[in-house]
Amino acid sequence: MGEGTCFGYEVRSDLPFSYLRGGRGDSLTVSAGTVGPLEDEELLQEWCPPSVPFRASLLGNGRTYRLWVENTGWMGIDPANSSIVVPEHADPLRVEERLWGMPALLCFLDRGDVPLHAAAVEVDGCAVLVAAPGRFGKTTLLSALAGRGLRVLTEDLACVRTDAGASWVVPGPAMLRLRRDVADAVLPMGYQEVGRDDDRVHLAAVSDRGDCAPVPVHALLFLRENDGPPRLSAADPGASLPDLWQVSFHLARDGDRARCFRGLADVAGSVPLFDLWRRRELDDLPATMDQILELTGG
Repeated sequence: MGEGTCFGYEVRSDLPFSYLRGGRGDSLTVSAGTVGPLEDEELLQEWCPPSVPFRASLLGNGRTYRLWVENTGWMGIDPANSSIVVPEHADPLRVEERLWGMPALLCFLDRGDVPLHAAAVEVDGCAVLVAAPGRFGKTTLLSALAGRGLRVLTEDLACVRTDAGASWVVPGPAMLRLRRDVADAVLPMGYQEVGRDDDRVHLAAVSDRGDCAPVPVHALLFLRENDGPPRLSAADPGASLPDLWQVSFHLARDGDRARCFRGLADVAGSVPLFDLWRRRELDDLPATMDQILELTGG
């Protein structure tokens, strides 16, 4: 059952999990139950296709939250007490994947970490973050890097910790979700299929999961599109703040916006930033990976 870590949390639960890592961490209780309305709650945010693959709504009162996700149900999040309630009788794999999205984000945000819409891979003991909006090719690139034997730290949501002018990635779930056509072309060794739907193949790492010890960040790459061969160019930290803002998360309140901006400024001031220009073509993946490995010396 729930024994392992994710995003620096050690999970306490009777529920089954497929994507946990080893090691120890802060306690996080995950239980199944019914989530009712909160006192003084308000609608904080809504998501709808096509910007996201499913509908979702977040409600809260500044202390606790309720998240409704289409085809999953209601989740309750209490960040101060590191507790999450998930729907009863829902598909376990779908619940876990939703759990390691917004509910976990709200918990580690309360802990003081910075959430980024980014993938991360470990190269020679350091993390490389690849940031981009959803459905922009992050996971395809990540799976190809995993195929070269690199440890995937997180697929889509990065937990970044900053302190004393440095930044670290706290590893997330040991999973990959690939489009079915991409999975046939770049399915990495060391992963096994744990689920499949009309759009995605769901994969869990079976080797080299590691633990959730923070990994120092070597670089952050913004995925860009062009018509030429893959290339890297240095990005100006100040000019990159709007790009970081685009891949960050903040609630529509002044205090949350200020907190988010401070966190992003800390990241920009402590991590080398680059633009990675490439075409979203499978044939370009080897050259794109070479650019990343050349940057890191891997």
